[in-house]
Amino acid sequence: MKRITVFLTSAVLLGLTGAMAQSSARSSQSSGASAFEKYKAEKKAEFERYKQEKRTEFEQYRQRLNEEYAKMISSSWNSYKGTPAPKETPKPKPVTPERAKDNAVPTPRQIPVKEIKPAEKPIPDVPVTIPKVKPGSTKAYPINFTFFNTKCGIENFDTSLLSIGATDNASLGKVWKRLTADNQLDQLTDDCLRLREELNLCDWGYLLLVEKVAATLYPKSPDYQAFLTTALLNQSGYDCRIAKKEGHLALMYHPSHRIHAQTYYMIDGKSYYIHGPLAHSNSDTHTYGGDFRKSPTPIRMVMDRYPRFTAGKENGRVYRSDKWKAAPPFSLKVNPSVIDFLATYPQVDWHLYGLAPVSDELNSTLFQAMAILTEGMGEVEAVNLLLSYHHYGYEYMTDGDQFGREKPFFFDENYFYPYNDCEDRAIMFSRLVHDILGLDVVYLEYPRHLAAAVRFSPGVEVKGATVDVEGKTYVACDPTCIGAWAGYLDPKYLSVKPTVHKIRL
Repeated sequence: MKRITVFLTSAVLLGLTGAMAQSSARSSQSSGASAFEKYKAEKKAEFERYKQEKRTEFEQYRQRLNEEYAKMISSSWNSYKGTPAPKETPKPKPVTPERAKDNAVPTPRQIPVKEIKPAEKPIPDVPVTIPKVKPGSTKAYPINFTFFNTKCGIENFDTSLLSIGATDNASLGKVWKRLTADNQLDQLTDDCLRLREELNLCDWGYLLLVEKVAATLYPKSPDYQAFLTTALLNQSGYDCRIAKKEGHLALMYHPSHRIHAQTYYMIDGKSYYIHGPLAHSNSDTHTYGGDFRKSPTPIRMVMDRYPRFTAGKENGRVYRSDKWKAAPPFSLKVNPSVIDFLATYPQVDWHLYGLAPVSDELNSTLFQAMAILTEGMGEVEAVNLLLSYHHYGYEYMTDGDQFGREKPFFFDENYFYPYNDCEDRAIMFSRLVHDILGLDVVYLEYPRHLAAAVRFSPGVEVKGATVDVEGKTYVACDPTCIGAWAGYLDPKYLSVKPTVHKIRL
């Protein structure tokens, strides 16, 4: 009996000890969990503070800007008449390229210059926090769409936030205030900026992307699309505004450079263009004065990024250099989705096309081939080889004959369309000389022709036509005149003063 009592007592004690241990463990776990939750909350708050510090001043005050902008929209609107783009009647380019006479000797002459235009200055980036994106990374999103054959996704968005009943000023101001209240548009703005980085879009590409997002969310309402596109571009820092035309809403944007063959509107001393189906309407346009923020960024018309678009199933055109006999033929193919995007680009001044990047395809084929071919050559011999490629590597046709309008090419378009002309060849030649040979180049613009001039290294003598640019001598080079070596210009240009364009490459 005594042994039973001892056993029971021991069992009770063991049970109490186990229970106490379990209670202590639970208490310890609870304390540990509480400490972990506290630590997690502190870190989250720290991260939020870090994010807030990293956000730009523009983003930190974006809510206040939206409230002020809603009042601006609610105020009186003015009527504006569009100014038609000036009708340019340039002298027609030669139907066929000039051809140097066999064994032609370049004429030594310093060509007087009409004007020297400085290199294009870059415009500072948009003042928003750029999301870090890993190229090729994928994630499932609830809303999906296709943009130039490329799959895109965004987070859910409450489409009921945008409800346009009437389009009077006061009503539109209330719509803007409701749409942007409590940072409700921030997630969609961040999604658009993320896609801009994933697709490596320039400003024009971003405008089209935001427009596509708006069309995906409101597929049946052009008015809603124009309103949301304007709002998102404003949140992203760009110079845009809402306009009313023919009873409908439209997006107005301020570009960094003149756009050819399109009507523009002068508002607050800046030129604005209407984007979308109402762009070509001649009726009056109504909008308000004032900007969303101080010194908004224009839509920069230099294509400073090469987009990452899926090529799609279309094969596109394969270029071959068969007619150029200085090297074995090589072929290349450009991304047809990119070509489709470039076809949407408004026509801007020709020299801006030379500032665009080239594709990886061109870098790994054309540029690599030319680098190999010119390796070990002297500068004059190398430049002459690049000239011969442009004389014989392409088929010539004026833009008027090929497209019925003026159309300067971005680099890749030279390898998609069957023909090019003097502007396209001068731009491509200049980039090859600069990137492969490391020599400085300028454009020589004549009334109906475009050539180039190369600054050779000191001590390298080249006979022929030269131009003096701020005390430095450049040798004329014509990538279009067949058989013309460095220093040779067709006699008709020797007595004409060209405009010299310095190039930022």
